[in-house]
Amino acid sequence: MVCQQVRRADGADTWTIRLGRDPQGDRHSLADAISLARDVAVAHRRPAWLLDATGYPLKPMLPWTL
Repeated sequence: MVCQQVRRADGADTWTIRLGRDPQGDRHSLADAISLARDVAVAHRRPAWLLDATGYPLKPMLPWTL
């Protein structure tokens, strides 16, 4: 499960949450993206990783459970 920062064509940054290849949602703020990513990670029992615009390195998002 990855939460990735993406720059759109209009220059705005958004955060995309994916579980494998399946998109789980987009958020405009990092706080909202982390919240959704943690919810998805807990629901699917998967670790969540934060990937910023640089693409490196992956950063674990903790805690895994609520």
